[in-house]
Amino acid sequence: MAGFDAGCKDYRQVARRDVLRAGALGGVGLTLADLLRLEAAQAAPRRELSCIFLWLRGGPSSIDMWDLKPNAPAEIRGEFKPIKTNVPGIEISEHLPLTAKITDKLCLVRSVTHPRDDHDAGSHINATGWNTWPAQYYPMYGTVVQKFLGYHGALPPHVHLPEPPQAATGGSHYLSRQDLPYIVSCSNDLDLKVRDVALAQGLSSQRLSRRKQLLDTSGIAAAALAESAAQVRASDVFYQRAFEMLTSQGTRAAFDLTREPDKVRDRYGRGVLAAEVVAQGDQGDIAPNDFNRSIVGQGLLMARRLVESGVRFVTVIGRGWDTHADNFNRLKTGLLPPFDRALHGLLTDLDERGMLDTTLVVVTGDFNRTPRINKDAGRDHWGHCQTIVLAGGGMPRGVVIGASDEQCAYPTERPIPAADIGATILHKFGIRPEMEILSPEGRPFRVLPDGTQPVKELI
Repeated sequence: MAGFDAGCKDYRQVARRDVLRAGALGGVGLTLADLLRLEAAQAAPRRELSCIFLWLRGGPSSIDMWDLKPNAPAEIRGEFKPIKTNVPGIEISEHLPLTAKITDKLCLVRSVTHPRDDHDAGSHINATGWNTWPAQYYPMYGTVVQKFLGYHGALPPHVHLPEPPQAATGGSHYLSRQDLPYIVSCSNDLDLKVRDVALAQGLSSQRLSRRKQLLDTSGIAAAALAESAAQVRASDVFYQRAFEMLTSQGTRAAFDLTREPDKVRDRYGRGVLAAEVVAQGDQGDIAPNDFNRSIVGQGLLMARRLVESGVRFVTVIGRGWDTHADNFNRLKTGLLPPFDRALHGLLTDLDERGMLDTTLVVVTGDFNRTPRINKDAGRDHWGHCQTIVLAGGGMPRGVVIGASDEQCAYPTERPIPAADIGATILHKFGIRPEMEILSPEGRPFRVLPDGTQPVKELI
């Protein structure tokens, strides 16, 4: 800003009275418009960091999405071709054309590694930072954030949608029931009527309050749940929080996608992840057309609404990525188009709303897929090298960190343990790897394994 005092670290700290005392705006190089912007910046509330953690359940194929190898043999490179993005020198899959237009918002970490090739253990490492499954379960990153930052108002700190986490990431960790994420199970993304948030038809907030008073005075709630003292305490917490959510208009509004204009919902991509998709089986059993109707777009839209309303961490599950067979057809016709639209919709929406700098977006999954294509035209499990995508939340934009070999099999430049990605995420919330959480019995647990550290290029 011309004529501005270089010794002032932040022009937002300039007080209006100081400007007026100078006798003229021009004396410090400020116009009237500049002064009004100063006042607006001083008055605007500071938004706290939130995270949207998109989990591509089953294991997305980095070599077919983010780290293509066009010079590799056909049995490695596969069918897809790389395309240029809006960042010179960075190429991604031809089936991510919308994402290619916003690559300047992305940080591609192409050298993340962990040693496990099975779903449960791979998921546990990428979601918790710990290679201890099944001997010991650790809480997901969102649960750690919830434990340290706690509740502020009626909205839960950690929301998990559109289904419960798999056992290895959401199971019996050392924390208590009250520390579990709030799970949104949606059967129809056209309305997304979230259980425990929407009031039943004909039930007003006043009637609900009278019912709560009756339960409180009768002791029925506690008697029905009196399995043990610890369980009763946890249930009482759930009971109180559920009541707060039901009686808060702001909370119900945050979960109500019908408040979004059609053009916004279309921007993210529509579809139905009804129970019919889940009922067909786990990841590998879901056909491409079913995923076309998945909730990934509307799930990310709900995530945006939730962080906008104050939720600190939202985990969104996208199913269908365990492509042992028919990998390329499933990706190009069923998996990548809705994912491409949803990610583009989320990041552009956050940016236009001024929320991208305070919303960290993470795209990950169980692991990568094998470099070599199998006899069923699919790729199998591979944890040794994968790409994790980060955006917003102060992350560098339009960059690639690390590199893989000519087959996308092993890191060749800047190998990054999966736990270090977790340390980076938690660092953004002020949580260090060596910090401890106490179990209900008072036993201390480290947040992350010894030796874990944030990725310096990302902080």
